[in-house]
Amino acid sequence: MPLQDDLVGNVRPLLRVLSAAVGFLLLIACANVASLLLARAMTRSREFAVRTALGASRARIVGQLLTESVLLAAVGGAIGVAFAIGATHTVVTTLPGTLPRADEVSIDWRVLLFTSALSFVVGIAFGLAPAFKATRVNVQEVISAGGRGASGVRHRLQSVLASAEIAMSVVLLIGAGLMIRSLATLWRVDPGFRPRHAITFSLALPATPGTNAAETRARLRQFDATLRAIPGVQAVSVTLGSRPMIHDSSLPFWIEGQPRSAHENDMPQAMFYLAEAGFRDAMGVTLQRGRFITPQDDESAPAVIDIDDVFARTYFPNTDPIGQRVHLEQFNVDTEIVGVVGHVKQWGPAGDTRSAIQAQFYYPFMQLPPALMPLVAKAVAVVLRTEGDPAAVMGPVRRAVERLDSRDVIFNVATLEQVVSDSLAARRITMTLLSLFAALALGLACVGVYGVVSYVVGERTHEIGVRIAVGADRRDILYLVLRYGMKMALLGSTAGAIAALGLSRLMTQQLFGVGPHDPVTFMGVGTLLFAVTLTACYVPARRAMRIDPIAALR
Repeated sequence: MPLQDDLVGNVRPLLRVLSAAVGFLLLIACANVASLLLARAMTRSREFAVRTALGASRARIVGQLLTESVLLAAVGGAIGVAFAIGATHTVVTTLPGTLPRADEVSIDWRVLLFTSALSFVVGIAFGLAPAFKATRVNVQEVISAGGRGASGVRHRLQSVLASAEIAMSVVLLIGAGLMIRSLATLWRVDPGFRPRHAITFSLALPATPGTNAAETRARLRQFDATLRAIPGVQAVSVTLGSRPMIHDSSLPFWIEGQPRSAHENDMPQAMFYLAEAGFRDAMGVTLQRGRFITPQDDESAPAVIDIDDVFARTYFPNTDPIGQRVHLEQFNVDTEIVGVVGHVKQWGPAGDTRSAIQAQFYYPFMQLPPALMPLVAKAVAVVLRTEGDPAAVMGPVRRAVERLDSRDVIFNVATLEQVVSDSLAARRITMTLLSLFAALALGLACVGVYGVVSYVVGERTHEIGVRIAVGADRRDILYLVLRYGMKMALLGSTAGAIAALGLSRLMTQQLFGVGPHDPVTFMGVGTLLFAVTLTACYVPARRAMRIDPIAALR
């Protein structure tokens, strides 16, 4: 595995999704500003006509409008950078461990240079259309008309921009909806153990160079007895090797009676858990057949293991695994299978099925070979199950451990509920940010629709007054305005849904239990967009209904 991939993990797909969402949000904001600039330029058509009549060239007027739009973009970019400086640290530290090398993320000169360049580019790019549109006027017609009115052609560009905003907001809303449904499905996945009322931590047991295996086992037994005596503690187990969603370790093995590979690299491997008798109760693992490790499975007893149901299905598909013998190559020991337990989601609710190693087995801690036993003093793990809040017992646990040996160190304390939550942290932050971007996009799109409809109502005040004067009902006016707004919404949502059908496939790796073309999500987004757009159109529609025909005609 490349070292870089090992350091940054699978964060690349997450960052690509978020970068695409930021890009869509930027385009929506720019389209919104372009629409507002276009409306503002149309209201200044008389001013530009007078300037042109006095000798101003088209390039001069375009330059004036571009200067205004670039200034607007620069001010917006500066405000955004100021906000980002204050918010970046908070966002990065909200979910520690989600983003690799998060402590190195900061606003530096590269970010400032990129932001400045991008603000300048979008200021020019989205200021050109309003500028060119505003300079294409008939000077004589505009001056003689007093600057009133705007043709349907002028409204068309605004409508297209508003529809584009809606389309891009639909893409973001569908992406956020898919992530929400995916995360909700993940929370319902059984991890293979009971995280409620359980806590885990690491423990360092300093030892002298002469500490032997017997002394280490004695210290662990004393540790177990001390923790079991703490009020509120139901079960306790020292463990090593793998811990679900925290640490993984695998061992090669071969099954007695089956061909043995010449080299251990060619042998099958399984995740292994060094466990004590209390491990099953402490973790809440389900026993399916046989028995689990007992206190009698100590250093003087024959070596035994428990396997999970995946191990049983994979290597004993047509026979009962109980009583079969498995040789653990690196321990150089022959073991007997005494029980089958349920599979634990070692790699998290979403990543477990994608792992190359699925099979698992549990080996008695006290049967660890004597040559390896002193090594556990450096760091072992502990799992506790409690009657109530597991975090509440950590105070008595620390005091009890200190009484045993003041040199013992407890670290990496986490409840199993927190462990499960942390395994979904990357998806949770993706869902949170996508939902935030989608909400901002929907708000901007509604502002765009509201602005266009309000502008059109203002420009058509005279027409609406005439309609009312010759007998048009108020409901007819309401229908006229709402129909105009909903046409934009229908066009934009259709285009957005088509785009989302293709773009949502890029999120396949981020989804779980939900297809990229989930009909519930698409229908829900459509319903939400219809309701919000209808609300945005209703305000200017009511204003149109209240137009006084006498004032409009005058």
